[in-house]
Amino acid sequence: MASVARYVVERSPDQVRLAFQSVTEICKANNITSVTLVVPQKGGFDRTIVAEFLGPNIVKALVKGQPVLVAQGVQMKLESAQTFRGSWSDELLIGAHISDKDMSKLDDAIGAQAIVYLPWNDTEGKGWQATWGAQIVGVNAAPTPTVSLPEAVEEALQSLTRAITLSTGLNHPSDKKHAQRTFARLRQESYSFDPVAVRRWAQRNGWSSSAAADLEKVARKST
Repeated sequence: MASVARYVVERSPDQVRLAFQSVTEICKANNITSVTLVVPQKGGFDRTIVAEFLGPNIVKALVKGQPVLVAQGVQMKLESAQTFRGSWSDELLIGAHISDKDMSKLDDAIGAQAIVYLPWNDTEGKGWQATWGAQIVGVNAAPTPTVSLPEAVEEALQSLTRAITLSTGLNHPSDKKHAQRTFARLRQESYSFDPVAVRRWAQRNGWSSSAAADLEKVARKST
């Protein structure tokens, strides 16, 4: 999952134009021919700033479920955050003004080649960028630093990741207990760690978003 190219387009009056400009460039550079635009909901999409940029003819086709040509050889389809199913998605994904919770569906999509996020607010954008180290598009601001974990904590998390059934996360009681013992030992050995940084590490290292969130909860309870 961490090898997927990720880009965040921060909020600005030019956000949508910059986003679709970058999409065209990313598709061309990586020979991507399929794009999925994920929005909060299809109802009312025609009144959004994204729809205003795309134009009425394209929006009408997208809402009807028809793919549209957004660049030479590149087709785009529309999904809502509720209907998106990313079990396999060998393409570029755009999360346009969806919540960070809904972005986790895109992050968990298997096979996605690239993901572009247009956050509605700076908080969500910076949080997602910090998790993935995503490239910032269209601004000169310095990247948000990713909070690092002590080497011993990362080694413990790597060991935990190898030991549990990663496909089910901490759903099995024995795997959850393993995680609890791991954090208890780290605390006993006086290692400090940020539970949010633990979740972000897990997301970058093969854990699903929901499983990483469960791991954060265990880490938080150990404090």
